[in-house]
Parts: sequence; C-alpha cells; structure tokens
Amino acid sequence: MAARAPAAVCSKDAAPLGSLVCSSCSAPTAGTNYFLGIDYENVQKLCNISGLQSRDNPQSTPEAHCEFLQQYRKIFIQPKPVLPKLPVFASIGLIKRPKRNGSDKVVENHLEKRYMDDIPRNLKEDVKTLSEILSKHPYYRTRSERLITYKILKLLPAINKRFADEELKDLSAKIIMESWEKSCIVYGYESFYLILRGCAKPYSLLGEPLRPIHPPPWLDPTLSMLSFGDSFGSLLPMMDNAGHKVLSVLTESNCQLIKVSTGQFENIKEEIIVRNFTMKEKVIQGCRNYQHWPKLSLSKLVQLIHWKKYPKDYVLVKEGEISSIVGFIKSGQCYIFKDIEGLEKLPLGQVKSEVKHIIMGKLSENHSFGEISILHRKPFTCTLITATEVELGVISERDILGLEEVYRMLIQQTSEPILVNLTQEEVNNRYISLEKEKQWKRFKNKVIKETILYRGIKPGVGKWNFNCSKKDNSKKNPSPSF
Repeated sequence: MAARAPAAVCSKDAAPLGSLVCSSCSAPTAGTNYFLGIDYENVQKLCNISGLQSRDNPQSTPEAHCEFLQQYRKIFIQPKPVLPKLPVFASIGLIKRPKRNGSDKVVENHLEKRYMDDIPRNLKEDVKTLSEILSKHPYYRTRSERLITYKILKLLPAINKRFADEELKDLSAKIIMESWEKSCIVYGYESFYLILRGCAKPYSLLGEPLRPIHPPPWLDPTLSMLSFGDSFGSLLPMMDNAGHKVLSVLTESNCQLIKVSTGQFENIKEEIIVRNFTMKEKVIQGCRNYQHWPKLSLSKLVQLIHWKKYPKDYVLVKEGEISSIVGFIKSGQCYIFKDIEGLEKLPLGQVKSEVKHIIMGKLSENHSFGEISILHRKPFTCTLITATEVELGVISERDILGLEEVYRMLIQQTSEPILVNLTQEEVNNRYISLEKEKQWKRFKNKVIKETILYRGIKPGVGKWNFNCSKKDNSKKNPSPSF
C-alpha cells in the first residue's frame, strides 16, 4: 500500500491537487510564505519512503519520520528570486547641441585661449602647479603639496574673503577639483565653487526659484561672464556674508572648478572648535597654579579666553599700573623689569640721578600673570616686556570681573603675584652686580685692544685679514694647474 500524501496547504478541498494554490492564496502577502505549485515527482518520492505509517505498518520508524520531514518542503515549487535591475540614469544638466563643424572648434579654441589670458602673468605657473596637485586624491597629497596649495589659495581674493586663515589651512588638505565640459549647468546650492580655468555664464541667482534645465529665452544676455578667480555657489552658514550673488552657472568652455561642499566646511569648523578648546585647556592647565582645577571650572575660563599675538619689545604691563588682561603664555618669552633709581657720573665730577631698568627674570610658556592685580586692584610691582614674539591666551578685565563669585575666589586662592617676596635690598644687589659685570667687560676689551695694537696687529688689515670662505672654496675647487 502506498503511504498517505501530505495534506493540501489550501483550505479549499474542492480544488484538485494540481491547483493547490487557489486565487485567494496565489498573491503574496507580507509575513506569509507562498509557493507556485506542487512538484508531483517529489510527492511520489515522499510516498515511497520505507518505514512510514500505513495499513500494514501501524507506526512510522524514527528514521523514516526524520527523512519525511527533510524531504517534505521539496514538494512545493518556490518562486525564483527576482533581482533588482540596474537603473538607467538620465543625463541631467547637459544641453543637446548639434555636431560641431570646423568653425565651431576654432571659436571654442579662441574662447579658451582668451580666458586663459585672463590669468595674471605672475599666477600662471602657480595655477598650473595647483591644477596638478588638486588632480590627485587628497589622501595621496604630501605635506609639502598641502603647504603649496595653502600658499597659492591665499593669493586668490575670492578665497581670502570667504574663509578664515585657520579654515583655509584645513581646507587645503581636503579641497578637490572638478572638470566640467562645455554647455553643462553647475549647481552651487550646497557648495562653493571657484573657477580655476575656463569661463562660465551666470544661470541662476541667490533667492530666485529653480529654473528648468534648458536656459529660457528671457535669460538676461548682458550678465557678465565669469572667468578665473570668480566664485559662485552658496555655503549655508555664510549666506549672509556671501559676496557673490551667482548660485549656478552655464559653462561656456571646458572648465576646472575648485569645490568646497557645505558638509566638508561644517566638519572643518567643528574640528577647529574642538582643537581650539583642547589647546586653550592645555595652555591654562599647563600653568602650575591651574593644574589641579576641576574640569567644570576650567571650561569656564576656556570659554572666555582668546588668542592674541604681540611683537618683540612690546610693553604688556607697566610697573605701578593695574593690569588690563590676564595672560597665559602659549609661546615666547617676556622679561621682568624692575625700576631702580641710580647715580651716573658726569664730566667735571658732576653726578646725575637716573631711573634704571633691571632684568629680574623671565616668564616663558606655562606661566600666567595679571589675576591678582585685577581681582585685588593692586598695581603691578614690575614691568613686563616681550623678549620675543609672544602669543598669549588673553582674558579681558571685564570678563574676569564678570565671573561668578565661586570662580573669582578659586582664582584668588590658586594665583600668585610676580616677584611677591622680592625686597629692595635684593634689587640693589642685582643692580650692583650688573654694573660690576659691565665695568669688567669694558676693562677687559680695553686691555685686549691695547695688547694687540702694541705689536701693530690690527684685525682685518694686511696679513691679519683672514677669509674663511675663500679658503674653503679653494679646497673644494682646486685650480687646473694643481
């Protein structure tokens, strides 16, 4: 006897076995499994499994039961998986134009030559170098190439007006260049473009609705052509400060465009903010008095600080005056001067009193000044003058006094005035030692000159004239006779 066939999936018993998939079950629904039909060959194989339950065999064997469960799903014909087709992208932004004849090529070459002449003579080599560097992927550009890119971009006025110096340094490592053929529309809704080579005509302006792909006949023909150094497009954060009103252009020749996207520019701004915050925090915490400050109090000072550069020999604070800033030295050195009244001998035995400035020490990196003078309203006991070019993290007097009482008390507890334990006697001794050192140098130089001139030796004259560079050159480049 043959084994019993498996039950039909469909609940409609009137349907024959060949039409187990009825009209109500044929359409696939979400979350349900469906099939196309029954494979009768596999049904026959399923019924011929030995050991299944039948009239002669009241109970199926475990082996037959396992084999039946493994082969059961094969009787249903499954639909073949349909893979998605590759979409056919329509070409956008290209304007259909007839085939060019010889005269069109001549006109195009003339236009390209004309707009290449728009590049200033002193920038032609720089533009060529910049084009070669930007043709590489940003990942493959070397450090020197990024520096060259930054220096060349600084020469372009449209770039300088749009980006700060620190932003331009980061952009020079990530900026890209795009090449566009003639009669293409370049949209700058979320990008900033600068024309490096070629020429283009304005197509839409800021604030206007989107126009169709093909330029309408009412487009103003008198709009000026954009060429080398002109920019268009819109970076969303800088809409208010945008100097250029052109939003998109129609290329009149093959163009090379420098591109900065809005997302790229936003990422760079966030990186600069994080980097500046970390640097300010590092400079403040580098000072000995602020090393153990809590993070919350430290971040309060970081929000108030800003960078400022001072040239050499600049007087930051004068003795006897209240400081107007709190300074954290990021780089450079400052002299600490102390004023003392001394006597100077004049001819005919006369003596004149004169105020002398004595160097009592130096302030360098990881030092701060001005906190006690502002909070306690105490004049400075010394004068601070920059010994080199100095970059300071500066907090103004108004911002310090505007802090909450808790932060002002914390600054007072941790800060120390400069030369707080210095006595007048130490200043006098320092002045005497410096004067003795000057007198000794004068006496030594006088004795040496008298000794040399006693034998008629005068450096730089006659046989005492010794040129080291000439001697070295003679060794490196011997004469042919030698």
